[in-house]
Amino acid sequence: MFWSKKTPKNTVKRFIDALNKRDFARVEELLADDFRLIDNTGRSLQGRDQCLELLVRLAELIPDYELTATSIVQRGEDILISGSSQTTDRLMGSASQWRARASKEKMLEWQSYARGSGASLIAQVAKSLQ
Repeated sequence: MFWSKKTPKNTVKRFIDALNKRDFARVEELLADDFRLIDNTGRSLQGRDQCLELLVRLAELIPDYELTATSIVQRGEDILISGSSQTTDRLMGSASQWRARASKEKMLEWQSYARGSGASLIAQVAKSLQ
């Protein structure tokens, strides 16, 4: 893999790559047991299994959803990502920023600051799981 050096920043790159490839076995390997996902409304979901289920369902609902990172910078414990969410769903595609926390091998947290409909992505996808 071209991000062979184990650093928190490279863990984030591997996570984005696995999400975009729909490689959920790899995503699962990268998520810490207590991984936390925070959407653009501040709503959060915690736990590897729950977050993985949500990410898989999101891929099912929006199969062409892809994250493009144009800048990844580490500042202390935070890894700041700028880029865009790309999809044919006009409500989901937009310029985006994310904040992540990661170790050399595991994703600890992922937070979205994307502009969008203002509705909670976690709430919307969770509703589709019921």
